[in-house]
Amino acid sequence: MAFGANIDVDCEVLANDGSIAAYATETATPAIPFWPLVFKNVRIFFLGSDDFPQAAKAAAAESINAMLAGGWPGFRIDKRVSLANIAEAHEYVEQRHGNGRAVVLTARSE
Repeated sequence: MAFGANIDVDCEVLANDGSIAAYATETATPAIPFWPLVFKNVRIFFLGSDDFPQAAKAAAAESINAMLAGGWPGFRIDKRVSLANIAEAHEYVEQRHGNGRAVVLTARSE
């Protein structure tokens, strides 16, 4: 999840002893509501997907494929843009339209 953009809501809805896994943020130095997180005994994990072992990535892909085969519809996609228009995808996400994803289509996927 995007850490800074969601941290206030996360504090409200996260259960005691919950965890936050963050892979992005809108600013390099987001504010952290320290005491609300401490009082809930929250764990925060900062994840860089480029550093995940190849075996972990393969296992994740297998799990997603199994969920899709089992009937999970996947993530909702609200917007598709070409790689040439990637800024449009960023603007769409920054303006927080809906709950769906913005997907950038590469030449291979277009």
